[in-house]
Amino acid sequence: MNEFKTDEIKKLVSEKIKEIKGEVPYSKISEKCNVTAARISDVANNKIDCQLSTFIEIATGLRIHPKELFDIVFDFEEYYSGLDK
Repeated sequence: MNEFKTDEIKKLVSEKIKEIKGEVPYSKISEKCNVTAARISDVANNKIDCQLSTFIEIATGLRIHPKELFDIVFDFEEYYSGLDK
């Protein structure tokens, strides 16, 4: 069976959140959305799985389009090709 890379992809998305966030405290981001600072930190540190609505709220707090959270360096074509073998 081929290996799924969900954990690797989650890690990359978490890193992307931290990259976009920069030096802005989680508390400042949470003031602009409907997610607590602790929850945003947990997502950004890859400690939890979260719902799509949480990603949308985090994007709102960061004032970005949600798709930017998933703009990661990962070769999905190669990954899918390997899964289909």
